[in-house]
Amino acid sequence: MSILAAVNNSTSTEGIRAVISGVEGVGKTTFACGAPRVLLIPLEVGYTGMKVQKTPMLTHFDHVMQLLEEIQATVKAGQFPYKTLVFDSVTALERLIHQKVLETDPSYGKGNKKALTMEAALGGYGKAYQFANEQFDNFLKACDNLALYCGINIVLTCHVFAAEIQDPSAGQYSSWDLLLHSPKNQKTYGKREMLTQWADLIGFIHEPITVIEGDKMNKGVSTNQGRIMAVIRTPGYVAKNRFNIVQNIALPQEQNGWNLLAKEIWERKGIDYWNRDV
Repeated sequence: MSILAAVNNSTSTEGIRAVISGVEGVGKTTFACGAPRVLLIPLEVGYTGMKVQKTPMLTHFDHVMQLLEEIQATVKAGQFPYKTLVFDSVTALERLIHQKVLETDPSYGKGNKKALTMEAALGGYGKAYQFANEQFDNFLKACDNLALYCGINIVLTCHVFAAEIQDPSAGQYSSWDLLLHSPKNQKTYGKREMLTQWADLIGFIHEPITVIEGDKMNKGVSTNQGRIMAVIRTPGYVAKNRFNIVQNIALPQEQNGWNLLAKEIWERKGIDYWNRDV
């Protein structure tokens, strides 16, 4: 088949590959579960209040990959009723991957499980983290198959932490970063870098604050804007989008935040990610 003959200018029918990040309790899972026809896949506790269809909590990485294989087969058979998979969270997924990696070490199970670390496993020298990256890559490729060829939305929630960033052009500063392994040694990469390259959108949900200087300490005060989702990177947090969205998205508590994102994408790219069941 000619590759040139397949060229077209139609809009995408692929599922979105999104990462929704933020501090604990900010509403990451609630936002993600506002997507169309969600199947929630919990990988850690804290999901019981979500009124969507959900699998049992998965506690081993092999179970995650088994589920993706089952979904792939069900989609091919035309029997999959869901439009969006929400993995809650990718930070917990990393812990499952690391546990699987440790289990492959020859010394695992010989009475020193607690002493075995990712730094020392598989002979050290970063070999355990390299193997973990390979497992994470397998997960992302399985998600790609569902998003690119089956039109399934893939949404991953992710925890964040306050990290010290060393910028070659600006020096050192603090930033909210994704809570995933990252060597940050300018030579290798980790699951944090793999995820930011993979995602079509990284949304950082937060409530803007302003800092007021005091006599003894500074105090953070809300700007009373409510929650917003940032989709453009700044020095203060990781965010991105491939849909030409150029401003933050306000998230009023009474509205379905997902559809506010879908509205922005529709207006800029004509891609339909609306949830019409709300």
